[in-house]
Amino acid sequence: MNKVAGVSEPASELERLIAELSESGLLVFVFGVGWWTAHLTGVTAPVFRGPADRRWWHVELGDDAASWTMDVRVDQITGVRFKRGPYPFPSFRGREVLLVEFLGPGKENWLGCYVHDLYDSKRMRPEKLQAWQALRERYGNRDESTVDRGSLLPLAV
Repeated sequence: MNKVAGVSEPASELERLIAELSESGLLVFVFGVGWWTAHLTGVTAPVFRGPADRRWWHVELGDDAASWTMDVRVDQITGVRFKRGPYPFPSFRGREVLLVEFLGPGKENWLGCYVHDLYDSKRMRPEKLQAWQALRERYGNRDESTVDRGSLLPLAV
């Protein structure tokens, strides 16, 4: 247990995935619903708080002069998707994105974690693709998982 009351190390498979992503290097976390988003770029040190049935992922960046704080209800995440697909903006035709999506209730609300600096000119960086594929393999080796009490499980058939 961390020295701060109610704060702990990752306590589930889902929290370990979040921690591994947060500490892995330059990533872009995009969170929002529909018409608004906010970006959190770079390496973060996640903190997990609360009892098992009400867990929070807490991130603070900045200093006393200016900072950002993000809190995500981990216990409200209902699914995880590993996605490789076309880049969403037409200015980069032919490029792809690699991301991990965390789905909320109803699978409408989500937090996306995009691999940053994926391309070297017009070529995808092979080490970035390999790292993303290895992460996917460690967490079920499937495109989508459902989350049950912090465990990543295959979708029900």
